[in-house]
Amino acid sequence: MDNHFEKGSLQSFPALSEALGPHQKHRQRIERELSEFLSAQEARETATCVYNLAIEIDEEIDKILKDPWVRRLYEYDGKFFTPRGTWGFHVAFDGLQLLRSLSDSKLGAFFRGREKHFAIRWLMKELGTHAWVAKRLRMNWEESHTLGLVPKKVLEAIIKEVLERRREAEAGPRQTCSRSGQYSRKEPLSGG
Repeated sequence: MDNHFEKGSLQSFPALSEALGPHQKHRQRIERELSEFLSAQEARETATCVYNLAIEIDEEIDKILKDPWVRRLYEYDGKFFTPRGTWGFHVAFDGLQLLRSLSDSKLGAFFRGREKHFAIRWLMKELGTHAWVAKRLRMNWEESHTLGLVPKKVLEAIIKEVLERRREAEAGPRQTCSRSGQYSRKEPLSGG
């Protein structure tokens, strides 16, 4: 009987592979595709780094989704948070979507004709952007209950200032008293 563990293949044991989750299947596929450009060890290490990044992204998004208000305010499909009843969206690929997006042709774009260490750094930098986005969304949600780039407190301050300027403009020119006791008309600033 063959020892499949010595060969490093879990594919002959589908139940075990499934127990490791859907991410593991994609990690193995990415490792096979990377082996076209890298040594077996480099392909395994790089695929493991990509896999770990996908898990990190999922952990960040899970922290957001644990808040029941998020489900009331947004729909999430693994790629986008879409506000309910309004327009717009916030990009947030979950780990599985990220892994699925790494097709052979996409990986080839990073590696073909490039020095392998540069290509690995470039790949991880690009994928790291998705982790940064997920982390930023989670931090914004925890801090100000918004997924937007601008925190709620900043938006409220901007709105307050605009409303104050509008009230001043609607009130018309003001009369001010100078030190000499004379009144003069002061026109509100225009355009600002």
